[in-house]
Amino acid sequence: MPLAWRQRYGWAAFCGPAGTHGEASCGRCLLVANAATGAQATVRILDRCSFGGLGLDPFVFNQLDTDGHGAVTGQLTVSYQFVECQD
Repeated sequence: MPLAWRQRYGWAAFCGPAGTHGEASCGRCLLVANAATGAQATVRILDRCSFGGLGLDPFVFNQLDTDGHGAVTGQLTVSYQFVECQD
C-alpha cells in the first residue's frame, strides 16, 4: 500500500485473543483504549506479533500512556475493538 495509506494511523502488530488473526487482520483498524486512563487511539494493523498480544508503535504507545505508567513498566493494559478505517 502507498505511504499515505500507512501513515494515516499509527501501526500495530496484532495477535490478540479476540478477532481475526494473521493475514486476515492486516490493514484493519482497532480502537485501542488504556484501561487505566481511558485514553484512546485508532491504529492500523500492519503486522502480526509472536508474543500473543498487541504491539504498538512508540508514538501510539506514548499517546495512550497519559499517566506515565507504561513508560515505567514497559507495557500498558488496554482494551481494543475492531473499527472501520476511515480511508
